[in-house]
Amino acid sequence: MKSIRSKLLLTFISLIISLVGIGVLINHFFLEPFYVHQKTLILKNSSLEFKLLYKNKNKNLVSYVDNLEKSHGLSIEVLTNDGETRYSSLKAHDKEKIISLFGPSHRVKPNVSSNGIDHIKEQLKKEPFYVTETSLKSIDLEFLVVASKLDDQNLLLIRTPISAIRESVGIYNYFLIYIGLALLCVGTVIALIMARSFTKPILRLNTMAKEITKLSFSKKWNNKRKDELGQLGRSMNELSGILSRFIKELNVKNESLTNQLEEKVKFEKKRRLFISNVSHELKTPITIIQSYTEGLQIGVNNTEEEKQEYLAIIMDEANKMERMVHDLLKLSKMQNSKVELIIEQVDFICLLNDMIKLYSPQFVEHQISFEFEKNSNEIQIMTDRGKVQQILANYLNNALYHVNEQKLIKIKLIEKVDTFVVSIYNSGKQIPENEMEAIWESFYRGDRARNREKGNVGLGLSIVKELSILLNGNVGVKNEESGVVFWLELPKT
Repeated sequence: MKSIRSKLLLTFISLIISLVGIGVLINHFFLEPFYVHQKTLILKNSSLEFKLLYKNKNKNLVSYVDNLEKSHGLSIEVLTNDGETRYSSLKAHDKEKIISLFGPSHRVKPNVSSNGIDHIKEQLKKEPFYVTETSLKSIDLEFLVVASKLDDQNLLLIRTPISAIRESVGIYNYFLIYIGLALLCVGTVIALIMARSFTKPILRLNTMAKEITKLSFSKKWNNKRKDELGQLGRSMNELSGILSRFIKELNVKNESLTNQLEEKVKFEKKRRLFISNVSHELKTPITIIQSYTEGLQIGVNNTEEEKQEYLAIIMDEANKMERMVHDLLKLSKMQNSKVELIIEQVDFICLLNDMIKLYSPQFVEHQISFEFEKNSNEIQIMTDRGKVQQILANYLNNALYHVNEQKLIKIKLIEKVDTFVVSIYNSGKQIPENEMEAIWESFYRGDRARNREKGNVGLGLSIVKELSILLNGNVGVKNEESGVVFWLELPKT
């Protein structure tokens, strides 16, 4: 397949060759007749001018004839009606005697035959000029002759060589061929430059189009040309920009849709897991209640003491179910943003002291060493006191549940520029790194048997997470030497 550049080059070269060829043909067939026609007009005009000077007997006739001969290569001959020559510029001795035309006639041997004179006079009766081509045997040249009446007794013949015309036409044809070859060489170079100038932007536009098909929009048209290619380039820029924006918007929407689908899948998994966990957590107390109730019905217990023991177990399991349902409702309300916040100014150190006093009996009962460390004596914040107390209570309960034989619990308060961080440490078993995120999920329990005995169903930290979100805070956990630290960060305002 030929490229546009090759086609343009071949077209341009063919055009030059065709034009030169047409020029040569036109010269060959039409230049000579045209040249003869133009010379004929010059001869006729010269005849009229000559007649005017002759009629007025103007002495400028000599210089006029001399000018015609030198400038136009014309020869002049005046003949009588009998064909005798009165004056001829072809004869050297007659050139000085042209003024004699104004005097008596001097007859000279005729240069034209009687038949020729008769034919000329016959033609001049029909029209003012007679044009013919003839030759002079004396000098062996062909002439273009224009004959006219000078007056009643004389004829005027003005001649010009035809061979000079033909020679000029031939030379001009050769010259045109050389000019054509030169134009062909120069035109080829110009055609190459023009073809390159024309095809280069097309190739660039083609590259842009290929990049667009690959969804790459980095290529831009920067040429400032104002022709159709420039307009096409700017249109390509606009198309590239529109497609780029469309693809970006589509990617954003696809990403959003993908995230929504992923969230939906995660939500569905969590929902199924939640239902499974709720079912599992309810199954155990229901089974226990059912078993002990059946025992009471069939009278398994023989004494009042055994009967009360059965009833106490049933009541304990019922209380566990009630707490779990209460926690589930609380968690559901927070996840659906149906919990109202009571924002007030709170002395946080005072709040911590109240929590410490509340749990002091348990610290004493379990012989736990307790420490409270702070870097400020007063911290005033705007928050919901009750929600913060729920978070701290959960942390302290976890600390009491998981403290080991070292029996050490620490509360540490650190004030920052815009926030403060309260952390609760308990000596005990560290949390595996792969479970750091899972502990905040509903129904997560690291030690299921132990938590089951203490009535924990794994909803406490999930509630803490939701409460921190409501308070515009953050929660976390980290392992420290011989223990675990849970922390809460809240804004001051």
